[in-house]
Amino acid sequence: MKQYFVWLAKLLTLVVIFFVVVPLLMGGVLLATQKEMGSVSPEGDKLVAVIELNGIIESGKDIVEELHKQAADDKVKGIVLRINSPGGAVGPSQDIFSTVLKLKKKKPIVASMGSLAASGGLYSALGASKIYAQPGTLTGSIGVIMQLPNFTKIADKVGFEMVTVKSGKFKDVGNSFREMTPEDRAFLENTIARVQDEFVQAVATGRNLSVEKVRTFADGRVILGSQAKELKLIDEIGDVYDAARAVFDLRNEPLKSEEEPNIFYPMDKFGQFKRFFESISSIPQLFSRSMELRYMMP
Repeated sequence: MKQYFVWLAKLLTLVVIFFVVVPLLMGGVLLATQKEMGSVSPEGDKLVAVIELNGIIESGKDIVEELHKQAADDKVKGIVLRINSPGGAVGPSQDIFSTVLKLKKKKPIVASMGSLAASGGLYSALGASKIYAQPGTLTGSIGVIMQLPNFTKIADKVGFEMVTVKSGKFKDVGNSFREMTPEDRAFLENTIARVQDEFVQAVATGRNLSVEKVRTFADGRVILGSQAKELKLIDEIGDVYDAARAVFDLRNEPLKSEEEPNIFYPMDKFGQFKRFFESISSIPQLFSRSMELRYMMP
C-alpha cells in the first residue's frame, strides 16, 4: 500500500510539472518576448489592424492594450476586432466592450465574428461601429451563468468535514462543503439578475434596440448569424475582409472595387505556438472557475 502511494505521488508530480509548470514557464517566456518586440504596423497605406479575440475570455488586458496601441497609430486607418470566443468572465468582457465603445470615436472599429462569438464574445463586439458575421456564425447566448459543485455527499462518505470561520453570513456563499440555504440562493440569483440586466442594457445600447425587444431573445439561446441579422444583433453578412473594407466606408473614404484593404495581425507574432501555450497555461484556471460569474455559452 505504501508503494502505491509513493507511485501515485510521483505520477501526480510529473503531471503537474508537464501540464502546469513547463507550459507556464514557456508561455511566460513567449509573452515576455512578445512584449519586448512591441507591436509594429507594416508600411503602406490603407492599413487595417486585425485584433484577434480567441478562446475563453479570462482577461481583457492584452486586447485592451492592443486596441489602444492601434487606435493611437496614425498609420492605421481602422481596426477589425476578430472574435472566435464562446464567452468568459464578466469583467474582462465588459472591459473590452467599454474600450471599443470609447476608442471608436477616434477611428472606426468593426467587429468580425468567426465561427463562434457568443455570450461574452458577443458582449465584446457590442461597442463596435459595425458588426459582421457569417450566416452560420453562432452568436447570442445572452445570459449569465454560475455553477457550484456540492461535495457534501462525498465528504460524508469519506468522513471529511470543512470547518469555516467567517465574518458575515454571505462570506462563504457557494461553499461546496455545505448545503446551500434559501438565503444563499436568493442572494446569488439577485446578483446574477443584476449582471444580466447590465448585459441586456449593453445589447440595447450597442445595437440601438429597446430593452423590451432585447429581452425577447435574451434567454441564453444560441442565435445563428443569419437570424442575428434579422434581430439586428449584427449589421452585415461578411468575412474579415468585408469588415476591413467597412472601415473605409465609415471614414467616408470608400475603396474602389479593385482595391483591397491592407490588413495585418499585430498580435500574431508567435502564431500557433503562442496559442498552444496559452491554452495549456489556462489548465490551472479550470479548478478556480466555479464561483465566478461568467458570460459563457453553455
